[in-house]
Amino acid sequence: MRRIYLKILTFVFIIFFAQGCTKDWVELNTDPNNPVDAPITNVFAHSIRLIGSNMYNDWQGMNNFCSYTGQITKIQYTDESHYQYRDNVVYYRWSDYFEVQLDLEKIRAKAQEEGKNKTEGAILTWSVFLWQMAVDQWGDIPYTEALKAEDGNNTPKYDAAEDIYTDLLKKIEEANQLLAQPNAADDIGAGDLIYGGNFDKWRKFANAIHLRLAMRISYANTQKAKDEIEKVLTHPALYPIFEGRGDEAKLKWQGTNPYEEPYYHNRYTSNRDDHAMAKTMIDTLLSFNDPRIAAFAKQNDDGEYVGQVEGAASGNMNSSRIGAMYRDDPKGYTYFLRYAETQFTIAEAANKGWDTGGISAADAYANGIAASFDETYGSEMSPLFGTDKDGDLADYMANPKVALTGDMASDQTKIYVQKWISLFKEGQELWALQRRTDFPPMDAAPASTYPGHNRGPFRYPYPSTEFNLNGPNVEAAAAGVVDHFWGKQIFWDTRAGVH
Repeated sequence: MRRIYLKILTFVFIIFFAQGCTKDWVELNTDPNNPVDAPITNVFAHSIRLIGSNMYNDWQGMNNFCSYTGQITKIQYTDESHYQYRDNVVYYRWSDYFEVQLDLEKIRAKAQEEGKNKTEGAILTWSVFLWQMAVDQWGDIPYTEALKAEDGNNTPKYDAAEDIYTDLLKKIEEANQLLAQPNAADDIGAGDLIYGGNFDKWRKFANAIHLRLAMRISYANTQKAKDEIEKVLTHPALYPIFEGRGDEAKLKWQGTNPYEEPYYHNRYTSNRDDHAMAKTMIDTLLSFNDPRIAAFAKQNDDGEYVGQVEGAASGNMNSSRIGAMYRDDPKGYTYFLRYAETQFTIAEAANKGWDTGGISAADAYANGIAASFDETYGSEMSPLFGTDKDGDLADYMANPKVALTGDMASDQTKIYVQKWISLFKEGQELWALQRRTDFPPMDAAPASTYPGHNRGPFRYPYPSTEFNLNGPNVEAAAAGVVDHFWGKQIFWDTRAGVH
């Protein structure tokens, strides 16, 4: 079951049986499938596995967000790629977020009771990470009154997305402080599927999220974004950040059903062949003569790299499929936050002229690209494995289409391009990057269910259950939304002229 904790109704009986009989009666009437309590480590593992399975799989990643942003799209059963959504899928993802957050709230309280400040900090870090994802997906959502059903509140108000972001920045600060406190006896256990109980890495993850949150609001509240990023980057002892790929947040899958990497599971366990590389991604890589294309994509039957038009009415079955290291490995990775992303965030900040603690835009940019090359050349599943990574990287960095020139506007676009490439398979983050920066500048799907829009979706639809059960609150939040996906932009999406 998804829920570990259920509300327990207590009944008091006056009975006259012997003590031994009473003990047997209690044991017989304890439901082993609905425990009142569970170890923190078990619940934490469940939350990580559930998010990895459900938010980075075919339904969310390949069908929707990766297609919106031009990296992966559908060649069969193409409904989602042209915005014909399935309400049950929307509902399940909505409920996943809130069910996981309820579990995290309860194990955080348990960590507090047990004096486990570092464990609490890791739980809070993961919670902030997920709240941001939910806000970026829907905008205004229940927050301050969410998770209160057990207290009788089944119609929570919706909080403004901007207000939630403000609180998340405070909470990620708190998480960093909790993780900084000494506590040698603290042990989160085997349920830490991301870092194996390494709280120093959780702290770096917290500060990477801090940078992500701050940069997301950089066009909506530039001064706040600048202040937050400079605070982190100019105080490395107080805010340690990722130092290399060994620090990045990712889930390595066990490799046996049902614990297989989700893209592999879709292709080989479910025996689906509905997805291919998108035209925008393939054309971009080809235009740069980018060697990473061999890792991201497979050649088609003609020995060429060909991308499918995103959201076309029909699919080209001779399009390039997703590369072996990213889809054919049951023990592959689900990436939550890469080292490369943090470096490109620093590069963007430095390019804006912000104080990044002495890290130049050129150095951070080069680090980000090098990290992506290391990923694509470092797996035995990649055809690039064992080839001349350093030589290829040097040639690539010398390409005029890649090399920074010192021109702020031109360099900013190059940073966006490389960040977009490096986020392969991170559909949610790709979509947020696109809406914040308008890169890549893609029109709406040519076979869009809702014509008349010049960009892909601004937001995800609210589930119909909210309109049925929490109508006044969701209707207020949905005011201004057009065709489920457009109209009201999330506050950090400040693009003009898009509709």
